[in-house]
Amino acid sequence: MNDEIRKSLAKAESLVAKLRKTNSRYIVISLAASVLATLLAGTTAFTGPVAGQSPTAWKWTCGIVAVFTATATIFTGLQKQLMITEKLSKATECVGKLRSIDFTLSNSEKDEDRKDALNEYKKVLEVYSEYV
Repeated sequence: MNDEIRKSLAKAESLVAKLRKTNSRYIVISLAASVLATLLAGTTAFTGPVAGQSPTAWKWTCGIVAVFTATATIFTGLQKQLMITEKLSKATECVGKLRSIDFTLSNSEKDEDRKDALNEYKKVLEVYSEYV
């Protein structure tokens, strides 16, 4: 049974790592695009368009700001729509519970403690089935 718990733990830890990476990536892309849009818009307000002074230059500058703003909006929306933060939180909670169960089973000498840990593992499987 310890092997099964350790496999579940490894799977949950892998998912946590993947979700953290995805969450960080979405945050960085959103922030970078937002900062770039703000800097470009601010610079343009003081100095004029970045690609000359013609009406076409203004169109290009506004278009670039719009692309950066849309990128920030899309990645912020994806992060919320895909519920990455919530999934990361639940998966991290699952890992903590599995580590606790593994520790109890590895260090317990009483059959009653082992039985309680196995019952706790069954609960984890019910509640966090998508993470194990």
